Amino acid sequence: MDNTMYWLWLVECFGVGNSRIWDVLSHYDDNPVEAYEALKDGKSSLLSPNEAKNARNTYIENMDEIIEYCQESNYNIICIDDRRYPERLKGIYNPPALLFCMGDPSFINDEVVVTVVGTRRPSEYSVKFAKRICAELVAAGTVLASGFALGIDSMAHQASLKANARTVAVLGCGLDVKYPAENADIKKIIAVHGAVITEFFPGTRPEPKNFPQRNRILSGISLGTLVIEASPRSGALITADLAINQGRDVFCVPPADLFDQRYAGVIRLIREGAIPTFSHLDIMFEYYENFSHKLISVNPFSDYSGEQNIITERKVSSGKKMKETSAVEKNNETEKNENNVCKENKTDYSQYNDEQKSIIMALERGGSLTPDEISALTGRDISVILSELTELEMSGDITKRPGQRYSI
Repeated sequence: MDNTMYWLWLVECFGVGNSRIWDVLSHYDDNPVEAYEALKDGKSSLLSPNEAKNARNTYIENMDEIIEYCQESNYNIICIDDRRYPERLKGIYNPPALLFCMGDPSFINDEVVVTVVGTRRPSEYSVKFAKRICAELVAAGTVLASGFALGIDSMAHQASLKANARTVAVLGCGLDVKYPAENADIKKIIAVHGAVITEFFPGTRPEPKNFPQRNRILSGISLGTLVIEASPRSGALITADLAINQGRDVFCVPPADLFDQRYAGVIRLIREGAIPTFSHLDIMFEYYENFSHKLISVNPFSDYSGEQNIITERKVSSGKKMKETSAVEKNNETEKNENNVCKENKTDYSQYNDEQKSIIMALERGGSLTPDEISALTGRDISVILSELTELEMSGDITKRPGQRYSI
């Protein structure tokens, strides 16, 4: 059964991005139809006076008009229970109940997505760096996501389009709103191979309050966020902080001038533990171990001076090695790992509490997982997962790996 109109009604009733929708839905097993039937007359004790008023004044019949408009405009409405909804996004705090999309965002689930954010008015240094690193990340096989704004955002999208690669644009307005005007014609081009997504209804103007709300989607769909130039009040810092809360990596381009306030935001992030990023290699090293099948093995690890040789083995400053292997070797290694897992998974669960047991079982099934992925698999709150992961890591039962991932 298509529940789109009921999801639309709930979002219209509670407001776009309002976490209260999940508080209320939890009383109805997250079933939008049951929730609608119980709430539509505004008499439910779960509703505040204002919410009750909204429920009475929101009409399910009007949702058909929105659906029809989207169909005519070739927009997809993807609800959270739709198979096309990005899995990574489901695991964040307050995920969007639905997304309006141009293109199909389901490919996000299987790709190394890196969000790129920064100022709308970058310095010459940042422009040079952004163009270089975005082109190299795309060449290495990553999918770049950004907020479709002018400046750094546009450079990320342009690097992807120039290489005929996928990119994801996340808007702070409706799909049919031409903002920014300079980028209006690019949406359809992005949608051919990638996706343009927003949680805002068609016709929604780009109000300032929309963009911090939009940023949780930007960080939520990606494995990590790269910040290129940010002042102390930059919106890019909001995206970075959300990424940290979601258990994602944060990468920062070192400043050109330590005394220039245009870089004060990245200085703060680096001081707090963000990964200094001198080239695409600093990002590749975080994800190559778990996503080598997605990243291009022919020279994603060249010198930043521009060397273009195929490298079969390379030592890096951290002591790690990246080795290019044949398909046969990879298959043999995979089979060996799978056999080892089968032999070693006779776990004595009695030593763990219920939350820890569910985490261990998830890691045994999934291998290397992020906290958000574990939360999604176990159905446990992310705060509980983070607390128990710390306990299990301290006891030596699990190991923290690059990319904020955990394994047995």
